[in-house]
Amino acid sequence: MNFGSKRAVWIVFVFALLLAAGCVAVWNPPPRAFHRTESAAVAKATPIGSAECIVCHEDVQGHAPIDANHADCETCHGNGSVHGDTQAVADIRFPSNDDCLACHQEGRTTHTSWSTGQHEQAGLLCSDCHNLHNREPHHVRQVKAVSFPHMDADSSLCVSCHAEIGSRLDLPSHHPVREGMLSCTDCHSPHEDTRTRLGDRVALCAECHQDHVGPWIYEHAPATEDCTTCHNPHGAPSFNLLDTSEPTLCISCHSLPDNRHFNQSVSGVPGLTPITGDGPTGTSAITPGVAGVFYNQCTNCHGAIHGSYRDPHLRR
Repeated sequence: MNFGSKRAVWIVFVFALLLAAGCVAVWNPPPRAFHRTESAAVAKATPIGSAECIVCHEDVQGHAPIDANHADCETCHGNGSVHGDTQAVADIRFPSNDDCLACHQEGRTTHTSWSTGQHEQAGLLCSDCHNLHNREPHHVRQVKAVSFPHMDADSSLCVSCHAEIGSRLDLPSHHPVREGMLSCTDCHSPHEDTRTRLGDRVALCAECHQDHVGPWIYEHAPATEDCTTCHNPHGAPSFNLLDTSEPTLCISCHSLPDNRHFNQSVSGVPGLTPITGDGPTGTSAITPGVAGVFYNQCTNCHGAIHGSYRDPHLRR
């Protein structure tokens, strides 16, 4: 291959790389906040007082500008003299996360780990979820989840970003979030860093499901360590929020116990009745040599799946 051919190959190769990088950039855009606005102080602006602001902003979103807790407009929006003269949006600042935390971190343990939390790392502003000018509890922004008309305001706001979780709430087995009987914030704190939460997922589930936690004399290790080993808390196609139906879920960890459950002969398998006439020669439709566990649910016998006080095999 001559030099010209090699150069052409390299040009095509580099072009293909640039095209691939462009496709990745288009199909995987970086996360961004909804309402990101300028929060830097306006140069040469001086205080004018909230009374001056109300001269123009006597009505905000259909009600009085702000409630008593945020009565001083310039505390969040900065000095307003320049904006008062120009009335330009660019000449007024909007509160940053640091502005909010200056008041809301003191004495509020849910905000102390905000700086290391996943929402902060994703670049969200407090104003992405909170609208200080509305009258809803905690000033939560109103985002109506069209697919879930009965969902509460907090959860509707959550699924507007976490669409993959919203899709799970529509599966046959799910926690009653879409019905409005449970909220995302009943289990999740949007202001904290999940890596610094005291306790574990079992402790969180135990707040409602105390009867499944124990302590037990004979424990089922996955149930003791993490409920989500078997259950998907947001929704699953299988009964009881199980990631996979029985017995497939159980035998994904437990090897087939052939010494007790193997189908040596159809008549010897507990709970199975030979079905004659369906086979190719009029014999049983269930072929000897197949593990009987495939024809049953494990919890038919091992009903104490979370733990037992008296049976090491979790049968009762």
